[in-house]
Amino acid sequence: HISLALAPRDATAVTDAVKATYTEGSRSYHHFITPAQWRARFAPTAASVAQVTSYLEHEGFTHISVAGNRLLVTGDATVSRVEHAFHTSLVTGLIHGVTRITNATPALVPSSLSGVVQAVLGLNDVPLTRPKLSLVKAAGSPALEAGLFPKQFNTTYDAKGTHSGNKTSVAIMTEGDVSGTVSSLRYAEAKEHMPRVPVTVVDVGPQSNDTSGADEFDMDSQVSTMVPNRVKRLYMYNMGSLVDSNLLAGLDAFVADNKAQALSASIGGCDLLAYLDGSMVATDVTLQEAALQGQTYFASSGDNGEGCGFVAAVGVPFGFPEPNFPCDGEYVVCVGGTSLITDAQGNRITELGWAGSGGGISAVSVAGFWTQDSDPAYALSQMVSGGRAVPDISLDADPNVATPVKVYVDKTLSFVGGTSLSSPMMLGFWARLESGHNNQLGFAAPGLYALYDKVNPGTSVTTPEVAITVVVPSIPGKAAPGFTDIVLGTNGLWPNLPGYDEVTGLGAPDVRVLNKELRSSETERHRR
Repeated sequence: HISLALAPRDATAVTDAVKATYTEGSRSYHHFITPAQWRARFAPTAASVAQVTSYLEHEGFTHISVAGNRLLVTGDATVSRVEHAFHTSLVTGLIHGVTRITNATPALVPSSLSGVVQAVLGLNDVPLTRPKLSLVKAAGSPALEAGLFPKQFNTTYDAKGTHSGNKTSVAIMTEGDVSGTVSSLRYAEAKEHMPRVPVTVVDVGPQSNDTSGADEFDMDSQVSTMVPNRVKRLYMYNMGSLVDSNLLAGLDAFVADNKAQALSASIGGCDLLAYLDGSMVATDVTLQEAALQGQTYFASSGDNGEGCGFVAAVGVPFGFPEPNFPCDGEYVVCVGGTSLITDAQGNRITELGWAGSGGGISAVSVAGFWTQDSDPAYALSQMVSGGRAVPDISLDADPNVATPVKVYVDKTLSFVGGTSLSSPMMLGFWARLESGHNNQLGFAAPGLYALYDKVNPGTSVTTPEVAITVVVPSIPGKAAPGFTDIVLGTNGLWPNLPGYDEVTGLGAPDVRVLNKELRSSETERHRR
């Protein structure tokens, strides 16, 4: 099952449009477009798509399908036809004791498709990992008394009194058979006297009966819908496996549908691999459309501290220092983790940077323009490549301290944690914020960093040798309105610092203050 990621018709125009949409004072500020407007202005042309589909048909592909936003063309073929079509060879090898298939040489396309096809995905079946730590306890265990239910985190992060998420639809990425996840959500809603949330499962690509991720998806669905008290609808974009081509297809479906305002995915892998196989550039383009439509993608930073997620989540610094993809994508809001201790009601006693929180500076992913006053490597991304610092924001993740989350896994009250908790929790809080602003906040990152920049303006420095001006972030920084600055802790290589740091980012959200401080097109009209 192969996915061909297509380039927009004018990449520069897309980038300029995103910048205009999120620059205060611009005529386009927070004027979001529709999928139809995307197709008319920015999508690959019908002629370009026809070139791609004709080539696949000529090479013997079947079940050829074109995504609604024209950014993805998928099809099926035998190994031999795939090798012939993309002038590569597929080989097998053992990875963590499992036989996997991958391409031995880079994929090639005809010169006639140069500038049309950005990446060929699906040439390997190496799955991304779910950055998750689980500590499951039997119902009635005294240890469970120490945890909090999702709704209690509204006390911790000061969300009480803000709007519920009832105007906002949210989405999560799932994999395999999720019928049990829906059943667990219904059971949890009944047990905790929570509203019954409408659920729509959207099957993307070939499906499977895998249930190995049940605890992960139980947590994602319960936390993202119970933290905001209720949401308009929960969408589950469901894939058969977590390989790169399926992940992109699921993300593309979320964007092309444009039915949910935000999505969370607790999935991760080494960013260099995503850069080499084209997943990174393809994801960036898809998320540019999301930003123009006012959508946000939250992703977990990983559970190996400074290390990337090629190995299993371990909850401590482990592996080669490297951020995790997709969390370090330019148009992703990367959510890191804290070690949180509260009282029984959820009032914060202390919150530290978690040793397992993924974070660092990418050598390949470019930093967004909204991070120039905070990212210590922003200037690098303007000259060569890399420079994206992560995470952007952080919430509770450590399952081994006094305050993990309590959810129902297969009707058993359980602890489930890791940054797989912090991402859907931020999704839930974002649903509150979006509903409070009539879904006009749009892509979250520029607005969050604008609050930081207000109290931490960088210093402009001109370098005559190369005739460029760079912005040097103020270090140490000050806590921004709407954030609790986390100043203690480390994830191995990176320490927590005042202001922005590569363990907890801007800090932990204060939802009530964020609700007052964040600007939308609606709040701008009222101010004028």
